[in-house]
Amino acid sequence: MIQMCFIYKTEKIMLIFIATLRFMMCCYADAKEQNIYPRILQERLIPGKLVLMLNNIITLNLEKSTVLVDNLLFVTSTKEQQKVEMVDTSDIQQSIYHDTHYQSSVMVRQEGGNVEVEGIVNHNLRIRPLLDGERSLHGQIPHVLFEVPLTENFSNVEQDFLRPRERSSHDNSSGNWVNSPESRSSGFQRFPVEVHIVSDKAHQQHFKENTKLISYLAVMMNAVNLRYLDTTNPKIDFLLVGVTRAKDHEFAQTEGRYIDAGEMISGLKLYKSQGRILGHHDVVYLITGYDMTKWLASGKRYNGIRGRAKLATVCTHLGLGEGEDKPHGYLGVNTIAHELGHTLGAEHDVTPECPWKEGYLMSYEDGGLKKFRLSQCSERSIRQYVRTLSDDCYRVMNAQNYLRNQRKFPGETIRKKYYCRRLLGNTKESKKVFVKKANGCFLQCCIKYPYYTSCGQYKMLDGMTCDTGKTCRRGVCARH
Repeated sequence: MIQMCFIYKTEKIMLIFIATLRFMMCCYADAKEQNIYPRILQERLIPGKLVLMLNNIITLNLEKSTVLVDNLLFVTSTKEQQKVEMVDTSDIQQSIYHDTHYQSSVMVRQEGGNVEVEGIVNHNLRIRPLLDGERSLHGQIPHVLFEVPLTENFSNVEQDFLRPRERSSHDNSSGNWVNSPESRSSGFQRFPVEVHIVSDKAHQQHFKENTKLISYLAVMMNAVNLRYLDTTNPKIDFLLVGVTRAKDHEFAQTEGRYIDAGEMISGLKLYKSQGRILGHHDVVYLITGYDMTKWLASGKRYNGIRGRAKLATVCTHLGLGEGEDKPHGYLGVNTIAHELGHTLGAEHDVTPECPWKEGYLMSYEDGGLKKFRLSQCSERSIRQYVRTLSDDCYRVMNAQNYLRNQRKFPGETIRKKYYCRRLLGNTKESKKVFVKKANGCFLQCCIKYPYYTSCGQYKMLDGMTCDTGKTCRRGVCARH
């Protein structure tokens, strides 16, 4: 009886929610944009939660999100060099929230009694501040609430996943073999998938500041996590651990605004094999500002491709995905969520148990609220695949996480060369890693390749030796 009441209550809430969405869409049918003045209802403010009123129709009940590691690996890549830095994401993390009912993912900043909101309100409404706009009588910052086109629904089943040829034995992204059944575990209740995103030249050019690009991708990944809220045994969520700004690399042949989708994922695989994607990660996702396409046998161009991925490849060297996005519009959220589902072992919903027309995440049909969830078939496929992965895959391996809460200072427990290997990823080239001294509490971690050497400058860990008789503490090299 209790279970039936719960189901009835849930269905009732969902029906009310659908009715609200329809009402909202009627209000915005004539106007694609609306200027609004969001405000936080302070009287209902609870730690970690915000009630944000956008207008008379939309009020968001926001909860704090976790989607970033504390220190994110950021790489600025050009044909000549790679600049590597660790970015403290604490300020960004403090401002990222979500609303599970509206499927909102937003960045909320408060300063001097004013509020700035940017991100995803629902499936086709976005919000951003108008910093140069005229403020309200109460000094509130104007924002624009605007629609984005829905571009991800197709009636035909275009296979967007590739089956890897290597199935019997493969290594994970750290180079460890995971094909022995006795080394696999199903005892983990949570699987934080560590994602490194590469923003190609057509995408990254829309973000002048690195923090703007990181913030944008964090909001996107936060929205992706909402689509995996119902997963259990283990609970799946995604953690953004690295970003590469690929300023001039050509991942595939381009023609105007079009890029060849097949060549693109091959180009990403080559880019990774060359050691250009640094750090530890479970999967790499290439986000593009181009329009992905493929050439048909008839010689015509087919533009109905939004993304592609390697099937069941998370925690392997083939863990790759790619997809379109229109910068500042967050149009690529469903694509990322869909393609990452493929890398986790989910195929398309094309079985009698989970038909295509139901419109869950792993279909292109619009199933309403179902579009924000995995079908039971997809959940089962993911569960079956991830249970075959090694324990190391389940663990968050990035240095900024596993070095927390040490009784000793981190730099007292590990050597610099080992630290560099962890930062650069435990790849096949790890034996070629070497350390160069930099000024103060910095060191350079380098990898020597056949034709070039790639170095990145990193902050030393607290406790590391920086000079004779001196160690680093909070970025200061001295006799502590």
